[in-house]
Amino acid sequence: MTSPSAPGPVSSPRAQDDLTGFRPSSARVLVRSRRWLVALAVLLVLVPVGAWLADRAGTGGQGEPSVRGVEQKELWAQAVLLVLSASCGEDPRCGTGFVLEIEDETVVVTNRHVVEGRRSTTVQPLDGSAEVAVTEVRLATDLDVGGLVLDEVVDRSPLVIGADVLLGQAIRVVGFPGAQPAVLPGYVQRIEPAGLVLAIEADQGASGSPVVDAASEVVGQLYARRDEGCCVALPIADVVEAARGAAPVATCS
Repeated sequence: MTSPSAPGPVSSPRAQDDLTGFRPSSARVLVRSRRWLVALAVLLVLVPVGAWLADRAGTGGQGEPSVRGVEQKELWAQAVLLVLSASCGEDPRCGTGFVLEIEDETVVVTNRHVVEGRRSTTVQPLDGSAEVAVTEVRLATDLDVGGLVLDEVVDRSPLVIGADVLLGQAIRVVGFPGAQPAVLPGYVQRIEPAGLVLAIEADQGASGSPVVDAASEVVGQLYARRDEGCCVALPIADVVEAARGAAPVATCS
């Protein structure tokens, strides 16, 4: 995750480590066959996604992954996605995206720094179903927002856009901190020009996560850390506006 600043052009984001300084969640590796052991070793070299994918490998890819912090909700099962980007000249990146409907188009919204300069990108739903390739990456020019167009028709219900948040309001962040699906509780600590300052603890991989209210409506998008136990999110109205104006970019080679 990047460090927050006043709104302005996004330049040279540190994308390979999207929550620099946080200690990742400890991984549990359960492998029952040589095939999964080899696959897991490859994945650990390519992307920092250990714990969640290891859990899936331990069950042969069957069943639903557990979601740390709260029982998995059907509302989030297909709308919140792990974003994996293979980059050119940098370490692979992982982050979080979520499905929104913007001007009658279904778009996966994530952070710009998660997917900028990528060679290829895939997403995988919170429910652990198959990965889907991304065919187009769109980047906003003035905020840390990116939009992803998927390789297939996505029959997923988008998250509902909520109202403006209030100071002290309870929120939850749904995503992949430590590259493991989790729902993290917190509250709105401050409201600043740079965004919503949240009292919440998150690990690497949480960049791009939706911030939801008590009704599970999305009110913001996590994009940066401020201090230990404190992160910053963009209000959802700003995210939608930035995604609406995002432009397609070419892949690196």
